[in-house]
Amino acid sequence: MGRFVRVGWIWTLALAALLAAGRADAFNIVFDGPSGYGISAAAATSAAAAGVPIFDVDSLAVAANLGIVIPAPSVQSFQLVTTPSVANPNTANSLWTVDNTGTGSLDSAWLVFTNPETYTASLVGFEIDPNAGWALLDVFAGQDYFYPAVFLGDVPAGAAATFAMHHRVGQALDSNSQGQFVLPKYHVAALEGVPLPEPAAFALVVAALVLAGIPLRRNA
Repeated sequence: MGRFVRVGWIWTLALAALLAAGRADAFNIVFDGPSGYGISAAAATSAAAAGVPIFDVDSLAVAANLGIVIPAPSVQSFQLVTTPSVANPNTANSLWTVDNTGTGSLDSAWLVFTNPETYTASLVGFEIDPNAGWALLDVFAGQDYFYPAVFLGDVPAGAAATFAMHHRVGQALDSNSQGQFVLPKYHVAALEGVPLPEPAAFALVVAALVLAGIPLRRNA
């Protein structure tokens, strides 16, 4: 599996954009990509303009093959609306734990969200905040797929990483047999060997992406 980042750098212009752009902000996504996988190219372009970095990677790993096990997230809070939509969604916060049950360390690892398992994909999303380690991964498989991913870092065998998820669901929430609301479930993948840039370098990556634009096709 290819494990590297390809980012186009335009150093002089990137520095100028960095001075003008300031701090990256959180960006709200829904799974409006091809067949409900990832987010659309138009949304990815908007995310890059908002300061979300996009890393160009060759392929993703099956999370379970890396020893990744994810217990049911711990729901922290809900905020429901009368008539939910993408513009005015039900929101919720949950805390995720990612266990490394394998025999080796996960190095510079990312958890990648490919598509929702429940609810309507184009109505399901969450907040991605580059300041909290979120990014988009551009994976080419006949066309570009842009997947939201959160940086887990180095996770030794037997250890765990945690992160917060800020859900946005533009439809009525399901409930279980106990009458409890049920949040979306997601299919996930994983990636290793792509370190999160240091803050200064991270800001330059953002500026370069905004200036250079997002390549929607790879060169042969």
